Amino acid sequence: MQSGFRANHSCQTALTALIDKWLKAIDDGDLVGAVFLDLAKAFDLLNHELLIQKLNKYKLAYTSLRWFTSYLADRYQKVSISNTFSDVQKQKTGVPQGSVLGPVLFLIFINDLPLSNPNHNTDLFADDSTISVIGQNKSCISQKLNTVLQDIFRWCDDNKMAVNVSKTKAICIGSKQKAFRYIKMKTLILL
Repeated sequence: MQSGFRANHSCQTALTALIDKWLKAIDDGDLVGAVFLDLAKAFDLLNHELLIQKLNKYKLAYTSLRWFTSYLADRYQKVSISNTFSDVQKQKTGVPQGSVLGPVLFLIFINDLPLSNPNHNTDLFADDSTISVIGQNKSCISQKLNTVLQDIFRWCDDNKMAVNVSKTKAICIGSKQKAFRYIKMKTLILL
């Protein structure tokens, strides 16, 4: 479920929903494995062509798709620091910063991330995702999380996005804590 940029949703409502799911699993005698996933420069790297394809899947009219294509095309930006401006750069990817449509377009783009593996819970808050799995033991949790991470990396490759490895973390939660196995994916090792 996406909680970012939505009315009546906040990081608190997202956290409350996560904790409720996790406590139920722990009460049932299970362990919970969670990966706190951060996409690197997610708003800046959003691929325009892929976004238009995703908008097309929502059955937008052809004229609307053309409007969005035009809206994203031929945009330029510059940076100002202490009244000094950078050179103007063409914006080839990303959603327009500070725009009303930017967050909505990003939500549409990332909306299919939870579908990358339907056997886990994915909770989204803007570009931050929490993926959780439930299992009887740490070995099961580790195996499930590694499978999920493979699917997430595949989604990232397919969508020209990247995981911010330094901000992505994993945790095992349960009533009986023991040393948690490493979860390894590509060059990413999660503890």
